[in-house]
Amino acid sequence: MVVKRKREAYATPTSNDQDAASSTPEVPPEAIPVTMSPFTVEYTKLGDTNPQKRRTSVKRVVADKDHTPPKEEQGFEGTDSPVAYMVRPGSLWDSMKKYKNFIVSEKQFGVNDFVYINNGQVAYGEETEDDKQFWIARVLEVRASSPSAVYLRVYWMYWPSELPCGHEYYHGRYELVASNHMEIIDAMTVSGKAEVAHIVEDEDAVTVTGLYWRQKFDYRSGKVSALKRDCVCKAYHNPDKLLVHCVSSACGKWMHEDCLLKDALDKSWARLNGTTYSQTPCGTIQVSGDGKGQETTEVTSKVTGSAARLEQGSGRRGGSSQNKIKRKSRGKKVGVEEPEWNGKLEAALELKPVEDDEEGSTEVTGNVIITDLREKDAQPWKESLSCLFCHHALQ
Repeated sequence: MVVKRKREAYATPTSNDQDAASSTPEVPPEAIPVTMSPFTVEYTKLGDTNPQKRRTSVKRVVADKDHTPPKEEQGFEGTDSPVAYMVRPGSLWDSMKKYKNFIVSEKQFGVNDFVYINNGQVAYGEETEDDKQFWIARVLEVRASSPSAVYLRVYWMYWPSELPCGHEYYHGRYELVASNHMEIIDAMTVSGKAEVAHIVEDEDAVTVTGLYWRQKFDYRSGKVSALKRDCVCKAYHNPDKLLVHCVSSACGKWMHEDCLLKDALDKSWARLNGTTYSQTPCGTIQVSGDGKGQETTEVTSKVTGSAARLEQGSGRRGGSSQNKIKRKSRGKKVGVEEPEWNGKLEAALELKPVEDDEEGSTEVTGNVIITDLREKDAQPWKESLSCLFCHHALQ
């Protein structure tokens, strides 16, 4: 199906060059059909211009007989090895002028911005608060030959569900994964600017209030970078949940909210039933209850559908390609027994507002609130939390 681009929604490149800005051609009043980007990106090795020796390639949509030398793009945040690539057709791409910014529907975007890309799920002009209705990309380069021919070279951001491993327990609700998956797209597919933060797990305290990324996905190898392991369970942390810090100078360890709640429920169950408590492995079980004590921040970044869309199944992101991702089957996790209190007791961390904090942050009091679900109208009670490493009381 051909998607039409209306006159009021065209993209205009912007530049510090006054001549370039003043030479913007008049866009005809009739609708202009939006076609697939005529460019493809091929991964290669520096110094290799022989198309038979390229490591990874994407099927060309336009014949290109000139073998332009490969270019180099830094890895995400400059922490990875450079990516060698070639744009096809290279002569057409190189003939277009570079710009630092571009305009879509009177909104300006620029290089290094994160942008929402309409993948066909949201109609033009429709508002939505669901970020996952869009793809998200980081703009690396802007080139244009006219206001109606503006193209962006981007790195794709992935939702965890799009990874080979799928969405794991440690992936948060608003988590993205950075990638070196590079493509060239029409600027008319941009629907809005996305605010995406980078979480560095080596830092002691991180506040998550919107879209963010921690991991990197290497599109060429299909591998995802490792995360930091925390707590006595040595599992990965889900940023939607709390990490609790032992402030003892001799300890200073970080623990998962679920692991602390499980330990408190084990102690309470042992005391209620006259049995002996012993600390057991946390595993990755889900603690009963809905986490009443934890306050979360909702993200309500409204974006609208763009005039153009990327067609799914076109050999681009989301469709079939030579570098097709295969998902691994995910079997059941074994080795963790269901606790006896499951469905009978419920626990939630007791939180209190942080003094003189205008953002309304909360902190752990050192207590956990336990509720007996077997008794109707049962009154909750408090139990003290202790560090899972040094066993001192958490305050």
